[in-house]
Amino acid sequence: MLPRAPRTSLRVHLVSLSVVAALACGPERPPQPDAADRATPAQAEPPVFDPNSDQFVLTYAGERGVFADCTSVAEVPAEARERVGVNVFGAAAPAGKVWVANLDAPLPDGRFALEMVARDEFETTVLGTGRSSVYAMPTDLESLEQIANREAPIIIYKTSWCGVCKQLEKYLDGKGVEYVAKDIEKDRTAAAELQAKAKAKGVPTGSVPMIDIGGELLRGFDKKAIDKLL
Repeated sequence: MLPRAPRTSLRVHLVSLSVVAALACGPERPPQPDAADRATPAQAEPPVFDPNSDQFVLTYAGERGVFADCTSVAEVPAEARERVGVNVFGAAAPAGKVWVANLDAPLPDGRFALEMVARDEFETTVLGTGRSSVYAMPTDLESLEQIANREAPIIIYKTSWCGVCKQLEKYLDGKGVEYVAKDIEKDRTAAAELQAKAKAKGVPTGSVPMIDIGGELLRGFDKKAIDKLL
C-alpha cells in the first residue's frame, strides 16, 4: 500500500494547476495600437453617375409646366439642364428624396456629381424654372426702357396652366402680401413688361412664374429669396 500524500501538499498542487489552467484558457487579445497610430477613416466618395456605364432615367422641366423623361444626356434641352432629376438603376434615392445633377457641369472624367434633395423641393424649383410657351411681343406699346423703369407693386407673371404659379400665389396669400398677377399668354402688355424687365436685369425669360418685388426680378418660386425681398 502506497503512503498517502499529505493533504496540504495536494491542495497546493491543485491550486497551482487551477492558476495555470486559467491563464492558459483565457482569450487572447491582439495588441491595441496607440491613438497616434490609428489610421483616419477614409471619407466616402461623393455620389456620381456615369452616363457611359450606368442605366438611368433623367427627369427635367418640359414644356408648359410638366416633367419630361429621357434616357440620354443629349436629349435634355439646354435651358433645362441646370437641375435634372437622375434615377440611377440600382442606386435609388431614399423615400421622399431625389438625386439631382447639373448637366452643365460635368466632372473631368465625364461623370456628373449628384445632390440629394427633397422631392417636393425638386418639383417646385425645377418646374418653377421650366419652359413656357412662346408669346408674341406687341409692337404698339411704349419703349421697353420706359416699361422696365416703371414703378409697380409686387407683380407675378404667370400662365393659367402653371401649377407652381398657383403655389406662389397661395404662399403670398398666406403671408398676407398684396400683389398683382398677370397672365403673359393672355395679356400682351404683361408679356411686354416682363420682357423689358428681364432684359434690363439680365434675367433669362421663357419660364414662369416670374415675380417682381420692388424692382428685383426673381425667376421661379424661391421662398428664401422672396422672404428676403419682402
